[in-house]
Amino acid sequence: MTEVIIGSDEALKGDTFGGIVVAAVRADVNERAKLAALGVRDSKKIVDTKVRVLAEMVKRLVEHKIISLLPFEYNERCAAVGLTRLLNELHTEASALGRGKHIVDKYPGCNVGDECVEKGEEKHVEIAAASILARAGALEQIEMLSKKAGYKLPLGSTHVLVALQEL
Repeated sequence: MTEVIIGSDEALKGDTFGGIVVAAVRADVNERAKLAALGVRDSKKIVDTKVRVLAEMVKRLVEHKIISLLPFEYNERCAAVGLTRLLNELHTEASALGRGKHIVDKYPGCNVGDECVEKGEEKHVEIAAASILARAGALEQIEMLSKKAGYKLPLGSTHVLVALQEL
């Protein structure tokens, strides 16, 4: 594939704590090869410490955009327009990186970009790179919120009962 691709993905959607982070990455054929050589792949298959390191490398290598909404703003905007519309708006905003084919990691109701692809981070290195940037942003957000709460908040939506009781 010789065209320029803009891939986008999100993190924290559906987590009990945290808001949402949406990231987009723009890459041409040469940058795509460099991302692959770095070992960029789906962030869910990489330990968090390596996600942070890869995120910094991705940021230096390619044009990108990261949007991080804290819980209050995320909940407020979700209540106003609904989750699907909010996701569509955030993916559109994040992908404003110039010319390129915008490919979105598919979610229910996805109707933005030039293409919505299921398991996109396994098929397009740009989406995998966006996945890494979104995950790193999510980790930063949860750390910041944990400091504010004075308690280490867990990621995800399972195994949160103890944290909810503690808070």
